[in-house]
Amino acid sequence: MNDRKMVDAEEKKREKARQLRYKKAIAKEFNLQDIKDTLCDIQENCDDVKYYFENDDDDTLLNALCGDEDQEFEFKMMFADLCAECEQMWMDLEEECVPECFDTFFGAVTGGQVLGYDEYVGDYFGLYDRYDDRAAKEEGKKRMLRMTKQEIFEAACMCFRIVQAYMGLMRRYDCLKAALDILRDENTGFLQMTKQIEEAYENAEVKSCGFTYQWDGTVKELDMLLRNMPQEVWLQ
Repeated sequence: MNDRKMVDAEEKKREKARQLRYKKAIAKEFNLQDIKDTLCDIQENCDDVKYYFENDDDDTLLNALCGDEDQEFEFKMMFADLCAECEQMWMDLEEECVPECFDTFFGAVTGGQVLGYDEYVGDYFGLYDRYDDRAAKEEGKKRMLRMTKQEIFEAACMCFRIVQAYMGLMRRYDCLKAALDILRDENTGFLQMTKQIEEAYENAEVKSCGFTYQWDGTVKELDMLLRNMPQEVWLQ
């Protein structure tokens, strides 16, 4: 009987915590912890790119940039600068005066999804019910309105400055990463195609006795590959 009562008591605690998740809500992605985590991810990805540059024995990036070493150096430096700025912003968020109401502020004003804190589990969960979503934002507004107008104004200015800087870093990273991926893919594609043609040429040369028999299937295969080769390849 005692075990049953304990189970019921725990279940009540769990349910009460679930119902009160809206009391401590944050905006999904636009909260201090998510921002710090994303900055760390960008740093790690930039370090991976740095490692890729240092171990690029085939000069993939340089070849993709048509051998322009100045552009290659500038590209590398942009990733290095971004990595340093992400590290600096992460340190600022740890050490500088970030408003205590940062998460509350964006939890209240966001038009997107909010996450509610479950005291029983010790973690955040999405508030998908419209009532819970509305209640969470109203709770955030109530907390903000306990502050003076001056405090709200100063806190809002600082919160928006932080997010503006964060969004700027994310935008730069997305653009740089997209450009690098395109260069990698294009150059890798050209290299793979070139290798395929080399193999087809060697095979056709043997099978056609030095291209004596032009009707051989291997020769036709080689001709087809050459016809389908993009014009850009011939300009590389």
